[in-house]
Amino acid sequence: MGDLKKKIEDWMVRVSFAEADAAREGFQLTGEELDHKTSLALDRLRVVRSERASRKQTGEGMSIGEEESRNGPGDELSVMVLDDEPIVGKRLKPVLEKSGFVVECYEDPAKALGRLEEKEFDIIVTDLRMEGMDGIEILEHVMKHCDRTRVILITGYATVEVAREALVKGAFDFISKPFKPQDLRAVVNKAALSLGHKAIL
Repeated sequence: MGDLKKKIEDWMVRVSFAEADAAREGFQLTGEELDHKTSLALDRLRVVRSERASRKQTGEGMSIGEEESRNGPGDELSVMVLDDEPIVGKRLKPVLEKSGFVVECYEDPAKALGRLEEKEFDIIVTDLRMEGMDGIEILEHVMKHCDRTRVILITGYATVEVAREALVKGAFDFISKPFKPQDLRAVVNKAALSLGHKAIL
C-alpha cells in the first residue's frame, strides 16, 4: 500500500511540473527519466494548451458570461507576500510592483489568513518556515477556499520531501533561499501565465 501511495504522489508531482512546463525537472525530482515518447506527448500537450489559452484570451469559443467574468491579460494581478522576516517583503514589494503587480506584504501568518477571508489573491508567495504557522498550512487553507490561486513557497529547505508534499497539496512552485528578486519575479510571471495573463517583464 505504501509503494502505491508513493507512486501516486510521484505521478502527481510529475503532473504538477508538467503543467508548469517543467516536466523534465519533475521526472528528475521523482527519480525517473523522461523518455522520448513521453517527451513528444508532453510537447503535443503543450501545443494544445497554448492554443486553448490563445482562444481564451481572444474570447473565441466562450459564452458571453464566461467572457465577462474572465480577467483580461491587461488586468493587474494581486499578489500577497508572506514572510516573518520584514526584509523579505521590503525587498520583493517594489520589484513586483515595478512589474505591474498589486502587492500586499504580511509578516504575521494570522493576519495574512484574516486578509484572505476578505480578499481573493491571484498569487500568494509564502515562506515555508514561520513562527506559529508554516507555509504548508497556508497552502492547505488557500487550496480549500480558492484552488484557482497560485501558491509559491519560499524555502531554505528544498528537499525532495518538501517539494513532493508541497506539489501534491497544490503548490504551483517553490523557490529556494537565497534567491535574487528577479528570480522570484520570473516564478511569479510563470504563475501569471498559468492564469491566462501575459508575462510582465
